[in-house]
Amino acid sequence: MARTATETTTKTATRRANAKPKDAEGKPKRPPSAYNLFVKEHMKTYLAENPGKTNKDAMKHIGALWKDAPENPRRGQDAKEKAPKKAPKRSKKAAAEDSEGVEGPQVEPGSDD
Repeated sequence: MARTATETTTKTATRRANAKPKDAEGKPKRPPSAYNLFVKEHMKTYLAENPGKTNKDAMKHIGALWKDAPENPRRGQDAKEKAPKKAPKRSKKAAAEDSEGVEGPQVEPGSDD
């Protein structure tokens, strides 16, 4: 018997089936952090005082202000050191290609005659 398109095989139906159910009560939103409030307050004034500047420039400026702002709970502390990035995993195919051209150490023939 031929398989027909049913409601569960359509893209929309799959999305609906996999979607998380929304609670009637809803989960309360997390309150904005001190940094979020600081940026919200300073973004409008920076962009008004500096027309033509991009949001990227504004965020750089506001981030520098935040570092020494009295609202900053970590004011005066050094930034945490970032962990080094891991090298991406190499595929088996790439590893095999690299090892194909590699031979063992070159040894000169001895005079064991």
